[in-house]
Amino acid sequence: MLKQLLIIYLISLCLSQDIYTEYLIMQGDTIDVFSYQIPAFYDESIPAPILVAFHQWGGNENSTYYTTFDEEANDRGWIFLSPYGGSSNNYNHQGAQEMVKNEIIWMQQNYNIDSNRIYMVGGSMGGASGMIYANNHLNPNEPMVAATASGSGILDCERRAIEMDGNNSMIEWFGGNWDEVPFEYHRNSAIYFLDLNQSMHMNLQYTPLYFDFGITEPHRTHAEEMYEIMLDYNNNMWIDTEPTGSHGFSVMDEAHVCEWLSTFSLITNPMDINLKLDEPSKAYWIQAVNQINSLDFISIEASKNENSLIIYNFENSDSLILDILNQNLEDYQINSTIPINKLGLSGNLLNDLQDEEFDFQMIDNYNGINLEYTIDNNIIWLDHYTLPPHSPYYGIFNLTFQLNEPILGDINQDGTPDILDIILIVNHIIEITLLTDLEFQIADMNGDYSINVMDIIFLVNTIMN
Repeated sequence: MLKQLLIIYLISLCLSQDIYTEYLIMQGDTIDVFSYQIPAFYDESIPAPILVAFHQWGGNENSTYYTTFDEEANDRGWIFLSPYGGSSNNYNHQGAQEMVKNEIIWMQQNYNIDSNRIYMVGGSMGGASGMIYANNHLNPNEPMVAATASGSGILDCERRAIEMDGNNSMIEWFGGNWDEVPFEYHRNSAIYFLDLNQSMHMNLQYTPLYFDFGITEPHRTHAEEMYEIMLDYNNNMWIDTEPTGSHGFSVMDEAHVCEWLSTFSLITNPMDINLKLDEPSKAYWIQAVNQINSLDFISIEASKNENSLIIYNFENSDSLILDILNQNLEDYQINSTIPINKLGLSGNLLNDLQDEEFDFQMIDNYNGINLEYTIDNNIIWLDHYTLPPHSPYYGIFNLTFQLNEPILGDINQDGTPDILDIILIVNHIIEITLLTDLEFQIADMNGDYSINVMDIIFLVNTIMN
């Protein structure tokens, strides 16, 4: 019997997960602490999902280990992250969200994280944190939420503050009471029930949502009402119809939560978007550059397909960037039904390109003119999108974007294969000056993935012909 117990104990030691504590340092200052767990069978060659758990009021970065979410993460091969968030009494405000974002980035830099499977969960004060973070972070180039679960979360900060006749932690971290700084309460909520036009809940259209509350909780109605509002808008939601527990993490079945989360991956390129942005930022494939009224949301409604893009609504900003140049586009149509003062185009194909490396044309159908453009920081800005008499213009535009294929053998890309290109090949072969990746591709005349004397022979024949 003793031998069996010893074997079980040794096995448990072998299967135990590693827990670490780390500090978030920004510009030389330590601003937060977080703990994380690496699963027992972590393989750095395989991207691992990460579960971010937000503690309850009065807790810290170690509090979430009193749940079984860390064990569930370990069993599934997930990394587990538990932020402190700058304080024990609120971390839904903008500063705390920035800490969480940078802690996830730190994890991505140090471990092989599956960026398409960043899951969030929280109880009580941390219950709505995943939804609030998702509302505020829709840039595919930064950490986004694949799915999130809430246990007794405060979904509408203003409504909850009114119900409680004020909330000291909200006043502290939002900078005032709900009637003094209403925009801070709205931008740091999952939803604002009183005026859905001033609410960020529409940003959660593609984020799967899990609602859980205790049976006796008076603000359970928040979850039920938000669930009803999101029906037919968000296709991936779950709500507890047979609640148990009292409050916070105690109402959640950790195994069920994680199993539900595991079925979802991040959506980064939806065809239809309906957004409320609290500040100029990128959301999916569109980016607002300026904000006219800093205490109001930027509203954007747009849709796209393979051949066209339509902008239905654009408010409280004057400049918009469409991130659509990720492939060659022929006869692509942009239809703006509302005025935009300045329009830019971006995409992966523009990275580090020069004017002569692509052909671009955008024709204003209404006026029949070809719009001029400039390139700034890998963005094509249309110079004459604002037409005389200098008022914002809208209409239908035909867009053509085509990368110029390099001439085989024209290594220095001066337009003609010649003796100078032969010298570049020779210098590469004798290792005086190695070719760049693009130059290597152009110099590989016979396509054998090697640069040698045969490529010189092919290049000489090309020049002579």
